[in-house]
Amino acid sequence: MSTKKEEDLQAVNVEFKNDSSLFDKENIPASNWFRFNKVGDKVSGELVSVKEQPSTTVGFPDQRVFTLRTKDGKLMNVGIKVTSSYLMARTESVAAGDSLGFEFTKEIPPKVKGHHPAKSIEVYHRKQQTPVSEE
Repeated sequence: MSTKKEEDLQAVNVEFKNDSSLFDKENIPASNWFRFNKVGDKVSGELVSVKEQPSTTVGFPDQRVFTLRTKDGKLMNVGIKVTSSYLMARTESVAAGDSLGFEFTKEIPPKVKGHHPAKSIEVYHRKQQTPVSEE
């Protein structure tokens, strides 16, 4: 014997499954992960948050993930591998509200023949401007 709550949930599930228009390709949200595809690609915005994200794929390092609010108001994630001491040192002092940018500046030839070239990423950082108090 089912309860009223269970019957209501079943009705919602049937209604949801029957909404085939939801499953159109046009309803798939765009990724909010920035990809550095070619030299010159860059992204910037106000830093919303920073978190360390463990790798879920064997052979790939953990990442430091920066969530930026771009000028158009969209949230964009930028993942940087934590094994890059250069980038980790340059992002150690960032804080929410700061302006932060990343630019793909050049490709570095692979050390192992047949591997992809490494991507050289530069970080741009400007501390949040604090208003001067009037006294």
